[in-house]
Amino acid sequence: MKTILVPTDGSTTADAALDVALDLAEKHGGSIKLLHVLLRDKDPLDLLRLPDLPQAGAEVTAALDRLAAAPPMTRLASDILAHPEAPDRPVPDELLRTVGTHVLKRADARARARGIAAEALAIIDSAAAPAIVAAAKQQGIDTIVLGMRGLRQIEAVTLGSVSQEVCQTAPCTCIAVHPPRAS
Repeated sequence: MKTILVPTDGSTTADAALDVALDLAEKHGGSIKLLHVLLRDKDPLDLLRLPDLPQAGAEVTAALDRLAAAPPMTRLASDILAHPEAPDRPVPDELLRTVGTHVLKRADARARARGIAAEALAIIDSAAAPAIVAAAKQQGIDTIVLGMRGLRQIEAVTLGSVSQEVCQTAPCTCIAVHPPRAS
């Protein structure tokens, strides 16, 4: 457990996974690599629920508020069947990258606060599970620690979870962390 990949979507579940990864890195003298896959399948309201999103800046939350207030796109049934994960209120790429950068900076700051070496990898624009597995192979990762059912909760029910696919296909040890219990 020397090189640990932590995919993060910025959710509380991803935060719990980061805590586990930081504990492991601390115990085993390891380092952390942080990965964010663009949240293309998220509605603006989903993104507004991210912990500490206001820290990304008033312009980010204002832009997401405007998108959330806009009427949903009209989609043909064939488009819905072909792309069931596509939101009815898509978020522009630039805004998704800004949110992703915020998520990675926040995770990096948490690692640094614990005195753990962390490196944020380039943001990836691809399907989440294959992107995580590919990054693990490319980076020589020996452990992946990821949250179960972060922002992709609905997708998990209908299509299977990202964590499940990663754990089945990754070439290394995978640890899937359950969401924190509500108090």
